[in-house]
Amino acid sequence: MNKLIKTSAIFAIALLSPSIANSAIVLVGSGNTVDFYYDDADQGTLDYGTLQIAGDTIFATPSFGVSAANGEGTNIFQNIGSVFVVAKDGYSFSSIDILESGTYQTTGNGSVDLTASLQVIDSDNIFTNATNFLDISDLTLSGANVWDASLGYDMTTAMWDSTNSIQLTLTNTLFAISPDANSTAVINQTLAGSSMGMSINTIPVPAALWLFGSGLIGLAGIARRKNHA
Repeated sequence: MNKLIKTSAIFAIALLSPSIANSAIVLVGSGNTVDFYYDDADQGTLDYGTLQIAGDTIFATPSFGVSAANGEGTNIFQNIGSVFVVAKDGYSFSSIDILESGTYQTTGNGSVDLTASLQVIDSDNIFTNATNFLDISDLTLSGANVWDASLGYDMTTAMWDSTNSIQLTLTNTLFAISPDANSTAVINQTLAGSSMGMSINTIPVPAALWLFGSGLIGLAGIARRKNHA
C-alpha cells in the first residue's frame, strides 16, 4: 500500500479506538492482500487470546463460557472485540465471512441461547457502517452438542466503494438458563474467525494510451513491410 495512504488509514483507526488515550494500534500481521491491527488496550479483544493470521483470515480460540444450575435462572456472558483491516495497495474489499463455534450441554429443563453480531465501520467515515446478525445453529438439543454461527457480508455495494480500511466489531452474548433445581446449562465459545474476500482494483487505461499503443503497432507493421521490400 502507498505509504501515505497506509499512514492515513492507521491514523483513522486510532481515532476509532475507544481507549485511545492509553492504547496503541498494533499490527497483528499481514495477509496476502490486507494488514490486520488491534487496539492493545481493548480488553474485549485481548480476551479472545492470541490473534492468528492465515492468508487473509484472522482467527482466535477463546475460552468464553457461562453456566447455570440448581434454579439460578439466567446467567449471561457478553464479549465485544474489534480488529482493524487495511487493504493493501491495488486491492479493495469484496466480502467478509465470519465463522464461530463452541459447545453446549443441558440437562432437565436447562437451556442455552446465543446472539452474535458483526458491525463493519469505514475507518475514514464512521457514518458508513452496517450491523448484521450471524446465523446460529440449533441450540435446543439435549445433552452435549456443538454449535456454530456464520455470516457472509457483501462489500461490493456502492456504500463501500471508496473504503480501504475497516473496523470489524464482533459482539457475542451467551445465555445459560436453569429454571429449577433439576436443571443445568452451560455454553462455551472456542473459535472465532473472519476471512476477507478481496478483489483486484482495475485501473482504466486512458484512451490516449490505447491510441499510442495502436500507433506503435501500426509503426511496427510499416517497419516490417519496409524490411520485406
